[in-house]
Amino acid sequence: MEILIRQQLSDAERNQDMDALKGAYKLIKSANDGRSALDSSEQFSSDLYILCAEQAHKMGFPEMSNDCLQMFFRGKPPVTQFFGRAYLCQSQLYTPVSTDNLEQFEKFIIHLLKAIDFALGDTRYYFLIYNASVIYWRNIRPFLKPGFRHFLIPSLTQIVLALKHPAEEDKDWTAELMIELLECFLDASRFEEAVDFSSTAAAFIKENVPGRYKQLFSIMVYHKLVDISQMEDELGSSPSLNIIYKIRTMEL
Repeated sequence: MEILIRQQLSDAERNQDMDALKGAYKLIKSANDGRSALDSSEQFSSDLYILCAEQAHKMGFPEMSNDCLQMFFRGKPPVTQFFGRAYLCQSQLYTPVSTDNLEQFEKFIIHLLKAIDFALGDTRYYFLIYNASVIYWRNIRPFLKPGFRHFLIPSLTQIVLALKHPAEEDKDWTAELMIELLECFLDASRFEEAVDFSSTAAAFIKENVPGRYKQLFSIMVYHKLVDISQMEDELGSSPSLNIIYKIRTMEL
């Protein structure tokens, strides 16, 4: 049975074959209910629940995806990467489509952060942290507007902290999210936190992604997050930063 289910899921993914997906789901569900069309005693790996759930989500079958996830969790699955992937898939069933439904947004965040917490417990699963951050950023677009960014501060703070683990190779992505988090603090008028965090972000970016420092510096100058008198040496040794400083101060 397992070979057949995997083949059908592969066909569903490769060809966007709805019938193959439904066939795989039917076999999984009937086996889970003890009524397998092939052999009720035959077992299959629990990862198939998640592979089916992920594919069902991608192809627009949220109820099927949710059912596979529920079967997975009820079966007391082994602690593998699929445990974290289950939380990620579950989070996407609550993807916020607007700022009007905060309850849905909170459910999205809860499940996504569960995946991150799980991944932080084992270096083998650190890749799930990056995956979670991408899913997060792709789905919180409705909140990236004035007056709503403050809703992102708690979750984005946790994601940025998680991404700063030593094994994360995409420092540029971490830096980008740090700058976005700074913008959230500013949008929420949380000035003291913005000052503190801008200092943390500056240290990280200077060391790991110096190419992004000009962008951060521009924000810091415009919002007066930095004491320029303490940066005279830096301005003197960098004509480009000096130009940014002059332009931004003229805009104040």
